[in-house]
Amino acid sequence: MPFPAGVQLSDNLAERGVIDRVLPPEALAGELARILDVVCDRPSGHERHESHAPERLRDWDAWESITRTRRDDRPGLRDLLEVAASDVTMLNGTGDGETHPGQVLALARWGNAPCVVVGQDRVDQGRPLDPAALREVRRGIRLAKELDLPLVSVIDTPGAALSKEAEERGMASEIARTLSELLTLRTPTVSLLLGQGTGGIALALAPADRVVCSEHAWLSPLPPEGASAIMHRDTTHAAALARAQGVRAVDLFEAGIVDRIVPEPDDPAADREAFCRELGRVLHDAVLRVIAMPTKQRLEARRERFRTLGW
Repeated sequence: MPFPAGVQLSDNLAERGVIDRVLPPEALAGELARILDVVCDRPSGHERHESHAPERLRDWDAWESITRTRRDDRPGLRDLLEVAASDVTMLNGTGDGETHPGQVLALARWGNAPCVVVGQDRVDQGRPLDPAALREVRRGIRLAKELDLPLVSVIDTPGAALSKEAEERGMASEIARTLSELLTLRTPTVSLLLGQGTGGIALALAPADRVVCSEHAWLSPLPPEGASAIMHRDTTHAAALARAQGVRAVDLFEAGIVDRIVPEPDDPAADREAFCRELGRVLHDAVLRVIAMPTKQRLEARRERFRTLGW
């Protein structure tokens, strides 16, 4: 009886999320050196980081910000890594046979700050984020713990898959586990709201020691259209409900959810380099700040932050 197609082939295992990458033999040494440069680097956090005055931002309408983040040409997480990070090694899948094209897992460095990066990229090839995406995030959390590296989580999603299959594969429990593991992770954590932040799959990546938000990024338990459908049985009230929900970056800052807002160019797609480089610079600063805090003090501050949030 012939073997099934692809059995024990590396390309097939990479496609299935069992192994991370397939490389020619001559590329292995360079890839290993890049990984070790990130894994073995330990900045003290006492390197000079940038002081900054509060940014003077325009009072954007919530719906305007939401519309801007939904543009197809807005730069996403892979753009950010390409432009602003160094020593990037893209990882793949859960290691247990699941992967998702819209989920990113990587080892990378922002300036001299090494970290594990988990996040959502807007180019998801038409497949909504499902439980496998969060299982990849949880793999990243485990890597940060095992390697004793900071974790940077990046949020940019229109929401999770709304399907019977996603529920049956454990979407709700994966959201809960991700939240729990991120809140209790002992290594430093930074979260970046890059664009859309819709639903539990976005909220699951938000808890962190320090939260950075791009000027038009937003965060909500459900999209404004969903809130409108619940409240009014239509979607025509979405803009008004977005304003009432307080989803904007400035609203999140005032509520204590966000620590710093990063101004955007008028058109991030046309000014991709500047948009990504500024976010990378701020992420570098944020990671150094949380690394510099003694572990006990940082964990106590995280606990207090989330116990008092919203009060």
